[in-house]
Amino acid sequence: MPISNPADCTPITNGQITSVIIENLTAEECFELGKCEYLHKNFSTAYTFFLSASLKGHKNTPVFNTYFAACKASLDSLQSTKKESFDYLKTQNNITDQIVIDKLDQRNQDFKNNHNYLLLNHLVNYLFLTISVAGLFIAFRLLYKYRKKATHTIYLAIFMLGVSTMVLEHAMYWLQDFDYNPKVYFFKIHYYLWAPSLYLYIRKKLTIEPKTAINEILRHYGLFFIFCILLLMAVNTETTIPTSNFKQLITLILQSQFIKSIHCTFYLILLIRLYWEYKNILSPSNNKWLMLAITFLALLMLILYSRTLYSSDYDFNYISIYFTAIALSLFICLYSFMLYLKPDIITKTENLTETGMDTESDVKYKNSGLTEAMTSTLKSQLVNLIETKKVYLDNGITLEKLAKELNTDRYSISQVINQEFGKNFYEFINDYRVQEAVNIIENNKGKIKLVTDLIYESGFNNKVSFYKAFKKRKKTTPTQYIKEKYKDKE
Repeated sequence: MPISNPADCTPITNGQITSVIIENLTAEECFELGKCEYLHKNFSTAYTFFLSASLKGHKNTPVFNTYFAACKASLDSLQSTKKESFDYLKTQNNITDQIVIDKLDQRNQDFKNNHNYLLLNHLVNYLFLTISVAGLFIAFRLLYKYRKKATHTIYLAIFMLGVSTMVLEHAMYWLQDFDYNPKVYFFKIHYYLWAPSLYLYIRKKLTIEPKTAINEILRHYGLFFIFCILLLMAVNTETTIPTSNFKQLITLILQSQFIKSIHCTFYLILLIRLYWEYKNILSPSNNKWLMLAITFLALLMLILYSRTLYSSDYDFNYISIYFTAIALSLFICLYSFMLYLKPDIITKTENLTETGMDTESDVKYKNSGLTEAMTSTLKSQLVNLIETKKVYLDNGITLEKLAKELNTDRYSISQVINQEFGKNFYEFINDYRVQEAVNIIENNKGKIKLVTDLIYESGFNNKVSFYKAFKKRKKTTPTQYIKEKYKDKE
């Protein structure tokens, strides 16, 4: 019976089809069973029955040919789809495998890079640690070896202790080998010792004020003592709501970059003023060390102001701390090398006289080529130059300039001044300057009311130098001298 609907027949499973069954079927029965399988979309089984029907001599009717051709096409299409699916799956598997391989390679590379970074970072931090320990050693060595014969090095030792402690604390924080994570770094307290100590070291090294009075120590280290008291109050206060706010306020003050910036700026100005006042007469080595101190404080000030402006930027703050550690480490290394290679540059003072200027009387003239006649001639030329051209009114006058005016060298001029006048260069010049000031006072008949009117007109470049030179020669201050002179006029 012809089949046109799948419901009209029951398909045969692959396990029920045998060569014996097919052999016992007629060509027509094979064709009908093939149609049944085809309608149920069992194209492989249907093709077997259609092929058997054809072999058994079924007529090539249009219906048979249509079913046979359709079954074969469906079977080919199915096989092609399976092949494409297989190829697609194979391709996808290859892509997936490559992605996995790439990810594993990237993970290995990231691990390798991260490992190299951590190793380098570890080495750098241990380098910081080593430098900081060396800085502490240098500081204690300065205190032990030079505290008596070179007392100014005490201030340098305090400074070295401070900067070394900062580098040490950060190295311990950055290294995972140390479980160091303080709420407030120790260096944040003694930071206020750095700039005053550096300033006092330079000042005492130049013997501008050889002795340090108690009031001077309090004046320069007062802020440090105040912060120490605040810290003690915060640590020893019980934890209640009000005191908690108090502690937060103290912590905020101690960690304030703005306060540190102002403090650093103040001492930077003092050092620049010191340099400007004595730059023309400092020895080359002291000139360089003073410039180094100014450069260091200027760099520190820029970092502090930058951290104040970008306090909310974590990356900038982290980088700036690392940069500070590098700068301090270089500073420690420089001082350490110089202390071992040329300790005199660090420990030896430069003996400055009344105006803070270099003493020429220490110059030795054993090998001088000046004869008595030459000395006498040079002396006459010097006095004539001083009295006619009044070169002492130039507040930037130096031995080099004076020697150039006389077509000679600075050592010959220094020898003449020392031997013929018993003074060093600046004492000799200041004799004329003070006398010029006296002449101005006496010739102006009461018109000079302020000392500042005399300072630059008489050749001095600052009030301190003028007062010291004037008082040494006239045994009184310029102000008192003016009052006495005008009193006599009345």
